[in-house]
Amino acid sequence: MKTKKLIICALFTAIMCIVAPFYIMIGSVPVTFALFALALCAFSVGSTASAVSTVVYIFIGLSGFPVFSGFKGGFSALLSPTGGFIFSYIFIVLISGLSVKAKRKSTVVLLCVMALLVCYASGTVWYMFVTKAALRTALFVCVIPFIPFDAVKLYGAWIISKAIRRSVNNE
Repeated sequence: MKTKKLIICALFTAIMCIVAPFYIMIGSVPVTFALFALALCAFSVGSTASAVSTVVYIFIGLSGFPVFSGFKGGFSALLSPTGGFIFSYIFIVLISGLSVKAKRKSTVVLLCVMALLVCYASGTVWYMFVTKAALRTALFVCVIPFIPFDAVKLYGAWIISKAIRRSVNNE
């Protein structure tokens, strides 16, 4: 990787580490800002660079640094009822990062929906596995309340990423 690309990856990893721990609690699963940080990275620099940033972010968190939601870190965060969402992070950026090359807004929306479906599926299945909850319960805990919040986070990240893309692409 070129130096510029490495610096961009490091900056987005830092943004994830700073933004992702903050949350708003609603029920037993928090509304986190991790998805916003992931989407901002993916929409700004595409799949490859955002995947590198995300992998580094996850390793930082698994190393024990409190960078996951609620200022948690280590494998205990991954093994918690909401750890399944962390499993999906790499897939979220790989899918949503494709939007950088998308020509139509409908393609961007489709990619965002696909990324959210991966996020929700991973988080819901893991939540069911850890808590032994039924699918209906898990959907009402892990998915349904979050749809409007996640749509706003993705839209906000998309809007902000336009300015970042212009800045990054100016040599």
